[in-house]
Amino acid sequence: MTKFKVIVFVLFTAFISSCSSNDSNDDENSSAEAYFNFTYDGKVQTAKTWEAQKQGDFIEVLGTSQEGMAIGFKFNIYGNLYQATTNPTSVTSQIPWLVASENFTSNTFTFTLENLNTTDKTVQVKFSGKVYENGYDYESDFVNVSGSFKVPYKDITPEIEGLGTFAKIDGKDWHGLAFEGTIENQETKIIYAQNDGEYTIGIAFPDYEAKTGTYNFTSNNTYRISFQKYDVATHEDVTYDVSGTVTFTTLNDYLAAGTFSLTATHPVTKAKIVISNGTFKESAEF
Repeated sequence: MTKFKVIVFVLFTAFISSCSSNDSNDDENSSAEAYFNFTYDGKVQTAKTWEAQKQGDFIEVLGTSQEGMAIGFKFNIYGNLYQATTNPTSVTSQIPWLVASENFTSNTFTFTLENLNTTDKTVQVKFSGKVYENGYDYESDFVNVSGSFKVPYKDITPEIEGLGTFAKIDGKDWHGLAFEGTIENQETKIIYAQNDGEYTIGIAFPDYEAKTGTYNFTSNNTYRISFQKYDVATHEDVTYDVSGTVTFTTLNDYLAAGTFSLTATHPVTKAKIVISNGTFKESAEF
């Protein structure tokens, strides 16, 4: 089964208002306290400008340096990093565009959401880790980055409220968002919800004439929830056997929403993972 990237980030379609360390802000105190520090390949970058926006549960921050380097982050209010990238600001630069691992990001990149102040509209983060030439290849060339920032953000109204997938995995809260999808056997559409962790939750239903309703499922059913866990030894996703119940409350060409619960069983070791209290509302366009 092959997954493909639909779009780097589906939510942030609005223009980000730029603000620098010298610009004014609605809250003068938060503006005065703002900072953006980072190192790239062991070299300190002097922050020049930064920009940020929050759209529902999702936040995007971009910082640029006087030395001509930009670093960007896309994450949620729960502290899950969806993407980290670095790139030169000059189109003639020979410095490559790099990205944190797209597979189990938190295994090679530490991202800590220290504070999100929705009153002052500021976000504070520490980070360190590797950014690769190929985000799907641990053996590709990489550079180490690290730093921290506290910046004011602009609130943007989401086009669709409440996008994302939530569940308790063995009793622990899990928050993800769908960025990838595939058509299985030319008939089953699967939306893959992920975060920076090792798990992937797939939401599967017919590509044509899909109907809302409640379905009991195993791995062989068209209407189902799939479950995968990334294996750091083989660098492959292990697809678990599943058994559970899914309810689709909305299902069309544009949106899939509902609830689910299931037990996932490792195909070899037979170790079980219980996924409960699941909810999803994801874009079905790809």
